[in-house]
Amino acid sequence: MTRTFRFQNYTTRQDPATDPEYGAVCISTDSQDDSDAAACLAASGPMASALSVDDWMRDHLRDPDHRHFRRSFDDFAEFLSTRELAGAEQVTA
Repeated sequence: MTRTFRFQNYTTRQDPATDPEYGAVCISTDSQDDSDAAACLAASGPMASALSVDDWMRDHLRDPDHRHFRRSFDDFAEFLSTRELAGAEQVTA
């Protein structure tokens, strides 16, 4: 009995059917002396652009000493064989 296995190369790309999301969370504490102080944890929520997140962080700076943030970028990925990718690029070119 003979078996034939066909291996293909695959790649990932950002899914063109969805938009990425950006966000930020304030990780500043109200007290610089107390290392056990709770972080603010105010969150921007999902936003459509990095500039929108920057604007939200700038607005949050109004709280004294809230200058430390954790930024995030989330997107969806698409997994394609390199053969499919080559065909998709020819259609869009």
